[in-house]
Amino acid sequence: MRRPSKATWLQFLYYNLGGTAFFVVGYAVFALLYGLLHFDWVVAKVVSDGLGWLSNYGVQRYLAFHRSTRGQSHLALMKRLIPLSLFDIPLDYAIVGGLKWLGVSPFIGLVVSSAFFTIWKWIWYKYWVFAKH
Repeated sequence: MRRPSKATWLQFLYYNLGGTAFFVVGYAVFALLYGLLHFDWVVAKVVSDGLGWLSNYGVQRYLAFHRSTRGQSHLALMKRLIPLSLFDIPLDYAIVGGLKWLGVSPFIGLVVSSAFFTIWKWIWYKYWVFAKH
């Protein structure tokens, strides 16, 4: 196995910036809606995920994977991103909801889910969603 190049490490750093944007925006909105305004956790999570997803997409498209997405339309990217997201969303909710069912706070569940998806999405984004096609 060969060592990742400096360009790959930089791309991973930018990718994590997008993940951080998703997490910070999503967590802040979730904290506002669930923690402060007492919305149901599912409603708060749907809204926070939508806003986090938009911020993450912008970072991935225009910063982390900008070289490989040149010349690709948003539609082409969405045709790969949406099916993956439709698989990821129930998995994410199962992690958070399953931990809540076990008595773990949804706030902790968000952190656990985020750690899992950091690696999971890096692989999918790099080699399929934002790869050169």
